[in-house]
Amino acid sequence: MKKMTLTAGLLVALSVTSATAEGYTVQDLGTSTSREACMSAGESAMRRYVDVNGGGNVDPTTWVVYGWDLQPGDQDVTIMCPVVSGGIINGFMVVHGESTDDERIYTADTLARLFDNPK
Repeated sequence: MKKMTLTAGLLVALSVTSATAEGYTVQDLGTSTSREACMSAGESAMRRYVDVNGGGNVDPTTWVVYGWDLQPGDQDVTIMCPVVSGGIINGFMVVHGESTDDERIYTADTLARLFDNPK
């Protein structure tokens, strides 16, 4: 009986841990003509996303745009525009949080669409 109770307790503990596990979604946003174009597309995408879906702050820096507490799921997002091999500017996005996989994928896919269609 003790063995069965311990096993049941362990399964419950593991299932609770799995439900709140942090996750990441990483996406390549492709090359841009310049860092300015990449950063402009990234900032525009995040601001439009927050306007529609809700969220906290959008914080652009020199080559990274941070988005904090984006909804659904209270997620943090980084869109970066580094210089990669050969001097090419390539956009990358990381969505991170304790949200579900579906929420992270929705956020990443929506931001990628907005990034590809800047205003």
